[in-house]
Amino acid sequence: MPEPRGRRHPLFLRLTKPIDPIYSDAVTPVAWDDDEALEEVEGVVYIVTRQCARMRAWARQLRALHQADETYKTEEGISPLSAAPLREANLRGLGTSLDLYSEHGSELLSARSAVRAYVTTDLLAVVTERADGDAVGFISFKLTWVVDAFAGRRNAVELEVELDQAWIAPAFRRRRWGETAAIAIAFAAKRHVDQIRATTRWPREHNWRLQLVVCADLYSTSGEALLAKCADYVSFQFDWEPVRPQLQVSQIIVDGRW
Repeated sequence: MPEPRGRRHPLFLRLTKPIDPIYSDAVTPVAWDDDEALEEVEGVVYIVTRQCARMRAWARQLRALHQADETYKTEEGISPLSAAPLREANLRGLGTSLDLYSEHGSELLSARSAVRAYVTTDLLAVVTERADGDAVGFISFKLTWVVDAFAGRRNAVELEVELDQAWIAPAFRRRRWGETAAIAIAFAAKRHVDQIRATTRWPREHNWRLQLVVCADLYSTSGEALLAKCADYVSFQFDWEPVRPQLQVSQIIVDGRW
């Protein structure tokens, strides 16, 4: 008989069950100034949680704009990243996926014998010139929970906020719209954590630690600046929690990988 490993981590039990989308709609406007009417704002950011007709139309617009952009040849600090997140196959991959692993690192289909879970939500932040207008930029990103199956292990829970590709059409740069997109990503991360906290059955006598990692593979100084902004806004979201939750952010790490 194998040695008992202790009770299952409550977050592991939660994350191996279906998770509702972060936002109920396929596309949701996020992070504009509430003092202005949405219809009057320039640079509106939408969080896209799943493929839909509006996202397909935006993807066509963005692919055309991206293909025509050659500023990376003349402007310092810009990298010629691809528009891969806008391909039809990748749009179908938006949403949440679960990967389970054994003690020896092999992938499993059942949570019963798994020792670690990776739960990844792939999302897009789409920048539009105006509400419901044409798309002029995007940031693809993912939120990944890394959770050990058994309670009692130190740093057993981690959430990665990982930026993937980021691009805005040249005519719309230097308007702080990229910063607005970073705010929208921070909002999505906070909403996701709150959603999981609220739907997990927590033992009353325990408080659990959550390590947040804001990360990206970096190819340019503009990407490095965006990562720093995103980390700042993620930190701000979790610095102002009104009460001590049962899943408490204990550390925020910025990991820019050159």
